[in-house]
Amino acid sequence: MFFTYLTDLPADVGFSLYGPSHMCTLALILLCCIIGCHWFRRQSHARQEVFTHRLGVLILLTELARIAVYAAAGALNRYELPLHLCGLAVYLCAIHSLWKPDWLGQVLYTLCLPGAWCALLFPDWTCYPFFGFFSLHSFFAHGLLVFYIHLQAAAGTIRPRLSAIWKPVAFLCLVVPPVYWFDRRFHANYMFLQLPSDGSPLLLLSRLAGGNAAGYLLLFGVVIFSMMVLMDLLYRWFSQ
Repeated sequence: MFFTYLTDLPADVGFSLYGPSHMCTLALILLCCIIGCHWFRRQSHARQEVFTHRLGVLILLTELARIAVYAAAGALNRYELPLHLCGLAVYLCAIHSLWKPDWLGQVLYTLCLPGAWCALLFPDWTCYPFFGFFSLHSFFAHGLLVFYIHLQAAAGTIRPRLSAIWKPVAFLCLVVPPVYWFDRRFHANYMFLQLPSDGSPLLLLSRLAGGNAAGYLLLFGVVIFSMMVLMDLLYRWFSQ
Protein backbone atom coordinates (compact mmCIF):
# COMPACT_ATOMS: atom_id res chain seq x y z
CA MET A 1 0.00 0.00 0.00
CA PHE A 2 2.89 2.39 0.74
CA PHE A 3 3.97 2.59 -2.93
CA THR A 4 0.56 1.94 -4.47
CA TYR A 5 -0.20 4.32 -7.33
CA LEU A 6 -3.54 6.04 -7.87
CA THR A 7 -4.86 3.58 -10.45
CA ASP A 8 -4.40 0.62 -8.07
CA LEU A 9 -5.67 2.22 -4.88
CA PRO A 10 -8.70 0.72 -3.14
CA ALA A 11 -11.60 3.06 -2.45
CA ASP A 12 -11.71 5.39 0.55
CA VAL A 13 -8.09 5.11 1.67
CA GLY A 14 -7.24 8.80 1.29
CA PHE A 15 -6.80 11.37 4.05
CA SER A 16 -9.20 14.14 4.98
CA LEU A 17 -8.64 17.70 3.84
CA TYR A 18 -7.91 19.73 7.01
CA GLY A 19 -8.09 16.60 9.10
CA PRO A 20 -5.64 16.11 12.02
CA SER A 21 -2.84 14.76 9.81
CA HIS A 22 -3.15 17.58 7.30
CA MET A 23 -3.34 20.32 9.93
CA CYS A 24 -0.39 18.95 11.91
CA THR A 25 1.69 18.81 8.75
CA LEU A 26 0.86 22.41 7.85
CA ALA A 27 1.72 23.53 11.38
CA LEU A 28 5.04 21.66 11.26
CA ILE A 29 6.01 23.20 7.91
CA LEU A 30 5.10 26.69 9.12
CA LEU A 31 7.09 26.18 12.34
CA CYS A 32 10.12 24.97 10.39
CA CYS A 33 9.92 28.06 8.16
CA ILE A 34 9.72 30.45 11.13
CA ILE A 35 12.56 28.81 13.06
CA GLY A 36 14.59 28.30 9.89
CA CYS A 37 14.36 31.95 8.86
CA HIS A 38 15.40 33.11 12.33
CA TRP A 39 18.38 30.73 12.30
CA PHE A 40 19.37 31.43 8.70
CA ARG A 41 19.52 35.22 9.16
CA ARG A 42 22.01 34.79 12.02
CA GLN A 43 24.47 32.76 9.95
CA SER A 44 27.48 34.19 8.14
CA HIS A 45 27.22 34.69 4.40
CA ALA A 46 29.57 31.75 3.79
CA ARG A 47 27.45 29.39 5.91
CA GLN A 48 24.29 30.64 4.23
CA GLU A 49 25.80 29.83 0.84
CA VAL A 50 26.80 26.31 1.89
CA PHE A 51 23.38 25.59 3.37
CA THR A 52 21.65 27.03 0.30
CA HIS A 53 23.66 24.81 -2.04
CA ARG A 54 22.89 21.71 0.03
CA LEU A 55 19.22 22.58 0.21
CA GLY A 56 19.11 23.05 -3.56
CA VAL A 57 20.68 19.61 -4.02
CA LEU A 58 18.21 18.06 -1.55
CA ILE A 59 15.26 19.55 -3.43
CA LEU A 60 16.59 18.13 -6.69
CA LEU A 61 17.31 14.71 -5.16
CA THR A 62 13.79 14.61 -3.75
CA GLU A 63 12.41 15.10 -7.26
CA LEU A 64 14.72 12.43 -8.67
CA ALA A 65 13.49 10.03 -5.98
CA ARG A 66 9.92 10.75 -7.05
CA ILE A 67 10.78 10.03 -10.68
CA ALA A 68 12.49 6.76 -9.73
CA VAL A 69 9.53 5.55 -7.65
CA TYR A 70 7.01 6.55 -10.31
CA ALA A 71 9.07 4.74 -12.94
CA ALA A 72 9.29 1.61 -10.78
CA ALA A 73 5.51 1.72 -10.27
CA GLY A 74 4.97 2.04 -14.03
CA ALA A 75 3.30 5.41 -13.43
CA LEU A 76 5.77 7.72 -15.17
CA ASN A 77 3.52 8.97 -17.93
CA ARG A 78 2.55 12.23 -19.62
CA TYR A 79 0.34 13.12 -16.65
CA GLU A 80 3.20 12.95 -14.14
CA LEU A 81 5.66 15.33 -15.79
CA PRO A 82 7.06 18.30 -13.79
CA LEU A 83 4.97 20.84 -15.66
CA HIS A 84 2.99 22.19 -12.74
CA LEU A 85 4.41 25.40 -11.28
CA CYS A 86 5.71 23.49 -8.26
CA GLY A 87 7.32 20.90 -10.53
CA LEU A 88 9.15 23.67 -12.35
CA ALA A 89 10.02 25.28 -9.01
CA VAL A 90 12.16 22.25 -8.12
CA TYR A 91 14.57 23.02 -10.94
CA LEU A 92 14.28 26.78 -10.46
CA CYS A 93 15.31 26.43 -6.81
CA ALA A 94 18.24 24.19 -7.77
CA ILE A 95 19.42 26.78 -10.31
CA HIS A 96 18.88 29.64 -7.87
CA SER A 97 20.96 27.89 -5.24
CA LEU A 98 23.94 28.21 -7.59
CA TRP A 99 23.56 31.52 -9.46
CA LYS A 100 20.73 33.59 -7.91
CA PRO A 101 19.77 35.85 -10.84
CA ASP A 102 17.28 38.53 -9.86
CA TRP A 103 14.58 37.45 -12.32
CA LEU A 104 14.62 33.97 -10.85
CA GLY A 105 14.28 35.30 -7.32
CA GLN A 106 11.27 37.36 -8.37
CA VAL A 107 9.66 34.31 -10.00
CA LEU A 108 10.29 32.10 -6.98
CA TYR A 109 8.86 34.59 -4.52
CA THR A 110 5.83 35.97 -6.38
CA LEU A 111 4.77 32.78 -8.18
CA CYS A 112 6.34 29.63 -6.77
CA LEU A 113 6.02 30.50 -3.07
CA PRO A 114 2.25 31.16 -3.09
CA GLY A 115 1.81 28.29 -5.54
CA ALA A 116 3.56 25.84 -3.21
CA TRP A 117 1.62 27.10 -0.19
CA CYS A 118 -1.65 26.73 -2.12
CA ALA A 119 -0.66 23.16 -2.99
CA LEU A 120 -0.10 22.46 0.70
CA LEU A 121 -3.36 24.13 1.74
CA PHE A 122 -5.44 22.54 -1.02
CA PRO A 123 -3.60 19.30 -1.90
CA ASP A 124 -4.84 17.37 -4.90
CA TRP A 125 -3.32 14.13 -3.56
CA THR A 126 -5.90 13.46 -0.81
CA CYS A 127 -6.88 10.25 -2.63
CA TYR A 128 -3.64 8.68 -1.33
CA PRO A 129 -3.18 7.36 2.22
CA PHE A 130 -1.48 10.02 4.31
CA PHE A 131 1.31 7.62 5.30
CA GLY A 132 1.92 6.50 1.73
CA PHE A 133 4.91 7.48 -0.38
CA PHE A 134 3.03 9.69 -2.82
CA SER A 135 1.36 11.70 -0.08
CA LEU A 136 4.38 12.04 2.20
CA HIS A 137 6.61 12.92 -0.72
CA SER A 138 4.22 15.62 -1.92
CA PHE A 139 4.11 17.26 1.51
CA PHE A 140 7.86 16.99 1.96
CA ALA A 141 8.70 18.28 -1.53
CA HIS A 142 6.33 21.26 -1.31
CA GLY A 143 7.53 21.92 2.22
CA LEU A 144 11.12 22.11 0.99
CA LEU A 145 10.11 24.60 -1.69
CA VAL A 146 8.45 27.02 0.71
CA PHE A 147 11.29 26.53 3.20
CA TYR A 148 13.92 27.39 0.58
CA ILE A 149 12.15 30.49 -0.71
CA HIS A 150 11.35 31.81 2.77
CA LEU A 151 15.00 31.44 3.77
CA GLN A 152 16.23 33.34 0.73
CA ALA A 153 13.71 36.14 1.21
CA ALA A 154 14.54 36.39 4.92
CA ALA A 155 18.27 36.65 4.19
CA GLY A 156 17.77 39.21 1.43
CA THR A 157 19.09 36.98 -1.32
CA ILE A 158 15.65 37.39 -2.90
CA ARG A 159 14.50 41.02 -2.85
CA PRO A 160 10.94 41.26 -4.21
CA ARG A 161 9.78 44.64 -5.50
CA LEU A 162 6.90 45.95 -7.55
CA SER A 163 9.24 47.54 -10.09
CA ALA A 164 10.40 44.04 -11.06
CA ILE A 165 6.95 42.49 -11.38
CA TRP A 166 7.40 42.41 -15.15
CA LYS A 167 9.96 39.62 -14.70
CA PRO A 168 7.51 36.97 -13.37
CA VAL A 169 4.94 38.26 -15.87
CA ALA A 170 7.44 37.68 -18.69
CA PHE A 171 8.20 34.22 -17.25
CA LEU A 172 4.51 33.31 -17.40
CA CYS A 173 4.22 34.63 -20.94
CA LEU A 174 7.03 32.29 -21.97
CA VAL A 175 5.97 29.21 -20.00
CA VAL A 176 2.16 29.18 -20.03
CA PRO A 177 1.54 28.98 -23.82
CA PRO A 178 3.51 25.73 -24.37
CA VAL A 179 2.02 24.20 -21.20
CA TYR A 180 -1.46 25.18 -22.39
CA TRP A 181 -0.73 23.61 -25.78
CA PHE A 182 0.47 20.42 -24.07
CA ASP A 183 -2.68 20.31 -21.95
CA ARG A 184 -4.90 20.65 -25.00
CA ARG A 185 -2.92 18.22 -27.11
CA PHE A 186 -2.62 15.44 -24.53
CA HIS A 187 -5.75 16.07 -22.42
CA ALA A 188 -3.70 17.02 -19.36
CA ASN A 189 -4.31 19.74 -16.79
CA TYR A 190 -0.90 21.13 -15.88
CA MET A 191 -0.99 24.45 -14.02
CA PHE A 192 -4.77 23.87 -13.85
CA LEU A 193 -5.19 25.73 -17.13
CA GLN A 194 -8.05 23.49 -18.23
CA LEU A 195 -9.91 22.74 -15.00
CA PRO A 196 -9.60 23.77 -11.33
CA SER A 197 -8.40 21.16 -8.88
CA ASP A 198 -10.97 19.67 -6.52
CA GLY A 199 -11.27 21.49 -3.22
CA SER A 200 -9.32 24.56 -4.34
CA PRO A 201 -10.49 28.20 -4.59
CA LEU A 202 -10.10 27.89 -8.36
CA LEU A 203 -13.49 26.19 -8.37
CA LEU A 204 -15.00 29.58 -7.57
CA LEU A 205 -13.39 31.07 -10.66
CA SER A 206 -14.88 28.34 -12.80
CA ARG A 207 -18.32 28.99 -11.33
CA LEU A 208 -17.97 32.74 -11.84
CA ALA A 209 -17.04 32.10 -15.46
CA GLY A 210 -20.10 29.91 -15.88
CA GLY A 211 -17.94 27.01 -16.99
CA ASN A 212 -16.56 29.05 -19.91
CA ALA A 213 -12.90 28.11 -20.52
CA ALA A 214 -11.83 31.56 -21.76
CA GLY A 215 -13.57 33.28 -18.86
CA TYR A 216 -11.93 30.92 -16.39
CA LEU A 217 -8.47 31.66 -17.81
CA LEU A 218 -9.12 35.40 -17.77
CA LEU A 219 -10.16 35.33 -14.11
CA PHE A 220 -7.23 33.03 -13.34
CA GLY A 221 -4.86 35.56 -14.89
CA VAL A 222 -6.36 38.42 -12.88
CA VAL A 223 -6.01 36.44 -9.66
CA ILE A 224 -2.40 35.50 -10.43
CA PHE A 225 -1.41 39.10 -11.17
CA SER A 226 -3.21 40.36 -8.06
CA MET A 227 -1.42 37.72 -6.01
CA MET A 228 1.96 38.83 -7.37
CA VAL A 229 1.24 42.45 -6.44
CA LEU A 230 0.08 41.39 -2.97
CA MET A 231 3.21 39.29 -2.41
CA ASP A 232 5.45 42.23 -3.28
CA LEU A 233 3.47 44.58 -1.03
CA LEU A 234 3.62 42.10 1.86
CA TYR A 235 7.39 41.81 1.52
CA ARG A 236 7.76 45.59 1.50
CA TRP A 237 5.57 45.87 4.58
CA PHE A 238 7.29 43.14 6.59
CA SER A 239 10.79 44.29 5.64
CA GLN A 240 10.28 47.85 6.92
